[in-house]
Amino acid sequence: MKQKISAGAQKISGAAKARPAETKWSIIGAAAGAILGLLIGGVGIAAMGGAAGVPAALILAVIGGVVGNRYGISKDRPVR
Repeated sequence: MKQKISAGAQKISGAAKARPAETKWSIIGAAAGAILGLLIGGVGIAAMGGAAGVPAALILAVIGGVVGNRYGISKDRPVR
């Protein structure tokens, strides 16, 4: 089990080192989205007669991470 975790960590570390701008901007986008979401509060999602409250920080962190990732991809050189 430790070998699988270690191998996975090395794979993720290698990918982050190969594409530094993508990694950096993904983290920046997720953090900015989470901070903005904390300022907003919560969001209610209603569907089919039921409703659930979802933290806006979670939703905006995911959206910010995706936007930051796309921006970072445009800044990185193509990996060959």
